[in-house]
Amino acid sequence: MQHHDTIDHQGDIRAFLVLFRYGKGIYKNLSLSIGLVMLSSVFLMLSAKNMGALAEALQNPSDSIPIYRLVAMILCFEILNVWVTYRGRIGLANVTNRVAFAVRQALFQKLTVLPIAYFDHQPLGRTITRLTADVEGIEAFFSGTLPRILTATVTILSVIVAMLLTDFKIGFWIVVSSIPSALLTAAVRRPVRFWTREYKKKSAALNSTLAEYVNGLSVIRIFGLEQWSSESFQKSSKDLMHTAFRMMNWNSFIRPLSAFLCSLPIVAILWWGGHLSLNGAMSLGLFVAFIRYSERYFRPIMQLSFELHLIQDAIASSERVRKMLEEPEEEQTLGVRGKYTAPLQGEVEYRNVSMSYDGKKTILNDLNFHIKSGMSVGLVGKTGSGKSTTLHLIPQLYPIQSGDILIDGVSIKTWDRQAIRSQIGVVSQDVVIFYGTMRANLLATVLDAAQIDDAALTEACRKTGLSHVLANMPHGLDTLLHDGGTNLSMGERQLVALTRMLVRNPKVLILDEATANVDEPCEALIQKAIVELLHGRTCFIIAHRLSTIRHCDRIMVFHKGSILEEGRHEELLHRGGHYAELVRRQIANAYI
Repeated sequence: MQHHDTIDHQGDIRAFLVLFRYGKGIYKNLSLSIGLVMLSSVFLMLSAKNMGALAEALQNPSDSIPIYRLVAMILCFEILNVWVTYRGRIGLANVTNRVAFAVRQALFQKLTVLPIAYFDHQPLGRTITRLTADVEGIEAFFSGTLPRILTATVTILSVIVAMLLTDFKIGFWIVVSSIPSALLTAAVRRPVRFWTREYKKKSAALNSTLAEYVNGLSVIRIFGLEQWSSESFQKSSKDLMHTAFRMMNWNSFIRPLSAFLCSLPIVAILWWGGHLSLNGAMSLGLFVAFIRYSERYFRPIMQLSFELHLIQDAIASSERVRKMLEEPEEEQTLGVRGKYTAPLQGEVEYRNVSMSYDGKKTILNDLNFHIKSGMSVGLVGKTGSGKSTTLHLIPQLYPIQSGDILIDGVSIKTWDRQAIRSQIGVVSQDVVIFYGTMRANLLATVLDAAQIDDAALTEACRKTGLSHVLANMPHGLDTLLHDGGTNLSMGERQLVALTRMLVRNPKVLILDEATANVDEPCEALIQKAIVELLHGRTCFIIAHRLSTIRHCDRIMVFHKGSILEEGRHEELLHRGGHYAELVRRQIANAYI
């Protein structure tokens, strides 16, 4: 148990270090703002001290400082307290926005260097939560919780010093009387931390469920899965609600009990000090001063106990942000980026390549093939046979366990990954359409879009057949496309993707089920667009529709991560093997 306590304590420290790390470059403003907020507690103590002196002056007006001067000093200290608090909070607000901006930038930058494998096992909602709710938790900590904690801490220390200097005995017993409240805060820290973390987890799970629902809305409507989706969402919502109840139960328990434990010493001081003052054993000024000291002392103690769940919330948020920022990047999973850069010619060779996603189940097993520049290659086989995985290795999306891949005769480990990726085009079954104009979508994958004018875009549309779609759009290239291309048919989205690739003009093109699920009116246009794209580039085509690949220079039949057969369409039919059987099945089902 002690071991776990140590780990938790170290985790809390690391979490806070992450929070402060994003103050880099703004430490001066942060220190000044915190200093101003802390200075307010000093003015409060001076006000309390003069309040006691005022009471003494009212009791013995002839032996004390003039009353008007004490009143002026009290007002002066209170006004100074308001001013420095205001200036400190304004400065902290400025720092907070900068920190939140820095954290968001760091997280988004991290997204750009995380390996694809990370997103394969991380729900979308969880990633979004990191960039939204968790950053907001850190922002709330800097803007509200941190200054309150610092102010409360400095106030407590200042009051302790002031009380001990004023009357050591009374001050000592007031400090001792605060121990039960401090012990309560320490005792409930662990359950509050646990339920705060659970709340964060359930919140991320709910966001994931919601993201899945929104992304799959069309499928849900088509198959009438609204009831199933509603039940799934309700379950996540109820889990979050029950966790929120448990968290709030602890907070609701802490607040009144802490207030009770802090109010008892004040009541005792009123009774004891009032009795001594009436009997002449304590001056009225000392009695009033200690009443004010007690108020100033126990109020921040109560505030710290009230802030406990906010502190734990900030710790939980910073832990989650820290874990994401410490996730292995591409260079750690794929190896150090090579330095070789050159225009691609399109020659691809696999030498004894074996690959596994989890290090246990082999996806590709000792794969060997050599594709010359400008060749078109079709990949067929059952789902899970390794077709897509094979092509994912060309742009280095995943690491290989053994073997090597050569691009233009140079090991892929030597190539600069970005140099390869910038010269490769990919069109998958799930086309990404951004919210924006048709022009913006066609230029989305072009590094130097300023070099492509409307005349070039119009010519590309003519070659792929997208011009037939644009002819029915009154605004042409300025037509606004919805997020995901919901105002386009499946076939029209594929035409946009294919035209986008023609504009990008890659030397190596990968078509991963690009002709699947297209509507009949666009099928002929898509086939024409693919033929246009094949000219002058190496092309890999994965397709279940064998009509798409029958004219390829080579067809490779995959089976359990290995190439079972390879050759041209006519050769493979003549052999009467696995490929011929696939063709016969599609003919029987009228797919070819």
